[in-house]
Amino acid sequence: MISLVDVRLDHPRGGAPLMAEGNLHVATGDVAMVVSAAGVGSSRLVAAILGEVTPSAGRIEVLGQNVAKLRRSSLRLLRRKVGIVPQDLCLLEDRSAQINVALPLEIDGIPRSISIAKANELLAQLGLEDEASLPVECLSSSARQRVAVARALVRDPALVIADHPTMWQDAAGAELVCKALATCGATVLVFGRDYALRTIAERSKWRQLALIDGALEPLGDVRLDGHSIEELLIGMESVPIPNLLPFPLSARTAGVA
Repeated sequence: MISLVDVRLDHPRGGAPLMAEGNLHVATGDVAMVVSAAGVGSSRLVAAILGEVTPSAGRIEVLGQNVAKLRRSSLRLLRRKVGIVPQDLCLLEDRSAQINVALPLEIDGIPRSISIAKANELLAQLGLEDEASLPVECLSSSARQRVAVARALVRDPALVIADHPTMWQDAAGAELVCKALATCGATVLVFGRDYALRTIAERSKWRQLALIDGALEPLGDVRLDGHSIEELLIGMESVPIPNLLPFPLSARTAGVA
């Protein structure tokens, strides 16, 4: 489903690469998590997986296709099979939660009655049945994030990429999000570092890797040198790197192409 082979991602401001010779394989139906500090390049890696950033070296394959060799039209078709939960959510603030979630299906030409019913089903699964008809601008940050998760799942995608999908959630919200991701039937790649997410990943036996100092390696192989993983990640946080995904310029770039 996703394969990274010796991938190098340079920092847009120069200096040490964000990732050097990164290797990753997420097989069909697997759930994998990459632990990383804020500002070290997870969003840029997501952009590279989706073909928006060209790696300096190596190869990225998604659903069996080398994304660097795809034309824009082919990338758009590929993304219809990928559910994306971006960090910045990219919701239509003045529209209801159910309209935001249903939008991908409406773009596909699905009748409004069917798309709204599917949206409401997912919103209920994520604990938002009472907020479904409210404008997104009226919702809390945690509710908005769960709306974005529901939107990513509404097409029954083959692959879901979620960039820090629980960063605004409390423990209960994180459980709802992770259950929805883990049971959606897709291959899932999650980026994040918050304690609730990592606790659930550990309990659920998700495969966990870490992106630290430019290296992508199994979490258990990371040298802690007497520190906790939390201390190590906090110490690495930097100025956020600009998100190269062209969110939210169009419906296509909001993960609904």
